[in-house]
Amino acid sequence: MFDSAGLPPYPPRHNAWQFPPPPVEKRWLWVAVLAAVAGLVAMVAMGTAAIVLGSRDFPGLIQDSDVTAVIADECELMRDTVESLPVDGSVRQQVATLADQDRAVRIMLDDIRSDAGIDIRADRPTEAWLADWERLLLAREAYAARLVDGRPADLRIPVDEHGDEIQQRMNDVWAEGAACEVPPALLSPYPEPDSV
Repeated sequence: MFDSAGLPPYPPRHNAWQFPPPPVEKRWLWVAVLAAVAGLVAMVAMGTAAIVLGSRDFPGLIQDSDVTAVIADECELMRDTVESLPVDGSVRQQVATLADQDRAVRIMLDDIRSDAGIDIRADRPTEAWLADWERLLLAREAYAARLVDGRPADLRIPVDEHGDEIQQRMNDVWAEGAACEVPPALLSPYPEPDSV
């Protein structure tokens, strides 16, 4: 056994690791208070900005969820119709198929305008998006007319003010996921053969 003379009894009667808190200088106390106030002000500012920006109509995005829902439903029907109508056969058959595809797009546009109504005017880019569809239809009709006349025909997709084909901005106008992308069959009537 060890001789424990002069040592405190084991375990000690008080917590040997308990120390008094360090002294806090007044300047650090003020820094902590100012940091807390600045953080609170920043949180209020970010919350206010989120509310204000969330209610704004951004000119390049279709944001209205009611309009987007109508467009998504009508677009799905149009896309299914267009994809079920491949362009082939004689020139007369091709022109008839192009007209049927265009009719499906026109029905979609009319239904969107009648179902979304006043909401379209509230969400500014929706009118421009619908106008782009009209421009695409005019280009397709000109293409079909050249086919009928026997002239060399290629589908000239209209371009925007930057020189980009309009389907790019038509597909990029959605705030959350693409509710309606332009079907490839409307941009290139003759599908590419599948590569094996």
